[in-house]
Amino acid sequence: MTSRVTTPRFRTSHVIVAALVLGVSLVAALGWTAWRVWDAAGALQRVADAGRTAMDAVGNGDLRALQASLADVARYGAQAGDAASTPLWPVASAMPVLGEDVAAIGALARAAGTLAATLAAPAAHALTTTGDDAGSLGRLAPSWAPATEGVAEAQADLASIDTTHLTGPVSKAVAQMREVLDRLGPSVATARAAAAVAASLDEGTSSVLVLLQNGAELRTGGGITGAVALLQVTDGKAELVAQADSSMFPNLTSPIMPVSAAQDALYGDVVGRFVQNASMPTDFAETAALATAWWQRLGHPAPDLVVSIDVPAIGALLRVTGPVTLPDGTILTGDDIVQRLLVEPYTTMDSAQQTVFLQSAVSSAVAGLSTQQIDPLRWLSALATPIAEGRVSVWSADASTQELLSVSSLGGPSARLAAAGPDAFAVYLNDGTGGKMDVYLHVELSIVSAVCRPDGRADVHVRATMASSAPADAEHVLAGDVTGRGLFGTGAGDIGTSISVSAPPGSYFGGVTKNGKRALSVDVDDAGRPTSLIRVNLSPAETNDVDFHFIMGSPGALAPSLLHTPMLSTPTVSVESGSCG
Repeated sequence: MTSRVTTPRFRTSHVIVAALVLGVSLVAALGWTAWRVWDAAGALQRVADAGRTAMDAVGNGDLRALQASLADVARYGAQAGDAASTPLWPVASAMPVLGEDVAAIGALARAAGTLAATLAAPAAHALTTTGDDAGSLGRLAPSWAPATEGVAEAQADLASIDTTHLTGPVSKAVAQMREVLDRLGPSVATARAAAAVAASLDEGTSSVLVLLQNGAELRTGGGITGAVALLQVTDGKAELVAQADSSMFPNLTSPIMPVSAAQDALYGDVVGRFVQNASMPTDFAETAALATAWWQRLGHPAPDLVVSIDVPAIGALLRVTGPVTLPDGTILTGDDIVQRLLVEPYTTMDSAQQTVFLQSAVSSAVAGLSTQQIDPLRWLSALATPIAEGRVSVWSADASTQELLSVSSLGGPSARLAAAGPDAFAVYLNDGTGGKMDVYLHVELSIVSAVCRPDGRADVHVRATMASSAPADAEHVLAGDVTGRGLFGTGAGDIGTSISVSAPPGSYFGGVTKNGKRALSVDVDDAGRPTSLIRVNLSPAETNDVDFHFIMGSPGALAPSLLHTPMLSTPTVSVESGSCG
């Protein structure tokens, strides 16, 4: 009997003791985990601070500050990742009330650790070891493949977080990190493509065909191809070996090569009949093919690279390299290049003088830039904004390099639009004046989306407010080369523009209105993107409102963005949420 009574008591006592020990251990473990959560949160804040410092350093072209801040990102990112790696973190994540916050902080910390290991640390090391060598941009190329994978991994980690029940600060942190990654992804892709291009030029000999875009006469990719220059790059050193202006290319009665059905439907056969229209297509690979065909028409071999750049982008580079001296002794700076190249020649020179001046200016600018020895950060810092605005595009004959370019902002209008995300729209402008009146064209853009339909699909409309600042007597006071002399279907002094909007794949056409009245539009499928185009004519001081309507292909709210053809007068862009009713 005694044994039957005593044994249970003994066992119960052991259970009680074990429970007490487990409880104490659990409290201690949770306390330890709480400390790790606090450590991870602090490290994440330091990562954010260092990241902002790094962005400032890029903007300022400060190599040493970038090195230091990237090292901080790497250190604190690794610290955050280590803090979230404790085996007890999943236990804390399963706790009621705060468990979801703990899980989210863990995901943020792991994402930071991934970025530290794949992006910040390699970049800091590469910048430290390559120093100020101008060719070091190409040597950075191997670092970008793991960086691309790291960003994708971090995005996937954060995509799984349900923010519905998170506390405000944690939910905000997740949203901010997602926004950073959404912006970082395209930037890393562009940097990877740029480094690959640079690496291809570091060894051996390559030919680079440079297309100078004249934004005074707009085309989809920036402006007419007014001048062409061929660089020969040997072991990273460039030499100007040939150049031509648009007057040296014939105007053809039939296209120099077939173009895509979409471009033919939008603009007609003029895309391939005039060298000036090479940058009309949205696909820069098509622009490169047109430019190559025109270049070969003059008896030259096909280039290894085709680069499109406009005058404001060259101006941005001159602010880094310093001014260049033209053959006549005058000095061209980054601040006056637009006025000197795109305004003054058409008001003070005849056509022959314009050709001579522009050719000499292009030759001097290209030659000056190609011989500069500056560190890669300053190059990238100078070109960051022009690339983001679509003022620089690159195509490569090397398939692997071209694959990287095609998914980056360097790959031309359509690649830039794809890189902007699934909800991105684009506005493209093509001049129909046949002159240089786009120096007087001003555009305001807005995009509004609202989910009001019973099927849950968003209605989106893109508005372009287009205005002319040309003088009232433009026909008489402006040169014929500026007004186009009324020879191309637009009255002298007026501005004629073909404006199109490209919508996300799967969306539907909703019609176009001009000044509130239904307008006849050309509607085509451009590589899977619904695209609508109309022609707008502006007399001096006239303003037109043009609205493009689309219906999204899938239900749900959008986070739309709006890209546009780079212009001399940069448009204002607003993104708004619409209301129903």
